[in-house]
Amino acid sequence: MKHSLILWSSALLLTFLTGYIQSGTSEYYPITGTFGIDEKKVSYRFEKIYNDKGDYTFIIRTDNPNIKAVVKWKKENENKWEVEEMRNDEETLVARIPRQNAGEKILYFAEIKKDEKKYTIPDKPVTILFQGYVPSMISFLSNFALLGGLLLSFRTGLEFFNENQKIKKLTLFTAGFFFVYTIAVTPLRKSYELNAINNKVVPITSLFDLQSVLLFLLWIAAMIIVFRVKNPKLPALVFAIVNTLVFLFVRF
Repeated sequence: MKHSLILWSSALLLTFLTGYIQSGTSEYYPITGTFGIDEKKVSYRFEKIYNDKGDYTFIIRTDNPNIKAVVKWKKENENKWEVEEMRNDEETLVARIPRQNAGEKILYFAEIKKDEKKYTIPDKPVTILFQGYVPSMISFLSNFALLGGLLLSFRTGLEFFNENQKIKKLTLFTAGFFFVYTIAVTPLRKSYELNAINNKVVPITSLFDLQSVLLFLLWIAAMIIVFRVKNPKLPALVFAIVNTLVFLFVRF
């Protein structure tokens, strides 16, 4: 019992660390920063992907009530920059960028003014991708299926260190999670991201991504091999390692 608890705890820790690394190295990881104006903090966060309802709200947090700011933005293939004045709202500056159609991108940055000084953040315009609104339940199911599969894959690989191994059972559960993620949840999530629900018919290839397909096929292959070899410990460990590499490095 104690040994099993250690293995599950290790799998949970590996899942957290891997998810953190994957999120932090994603091309859609927001740009954040903090600097000072007259010894007062100014903090910002530029999102790179937006799939919520309504316009995109950009916020700058500051302790300095005397600064003013504007947001400049333009569509990816246009030359004209639109200017949105940021309004003061207690300790924040707020501006709204009109919501774009699913799949469209804009470039944006902010200019902060204090007396005669002007600060441009960040160093170059940020590109943000607009997607269709994804309900929170769909996002939850997607993350639950993906991270659940990742957790079980680590736990399956860690059976390499367990004498009374249950690799076949764990492999089935892992494959089941990735089946749900790839065949059921991902197409539904992408349908919302593409704003296709009740609006348009999209190519079936647009409803899947390479990462989810590879993860599913990987554990189909794992099931075949695990159930055929006499000692599945090493294959299970190898599949868990490959699963981690796919999760970290296949992003499309």
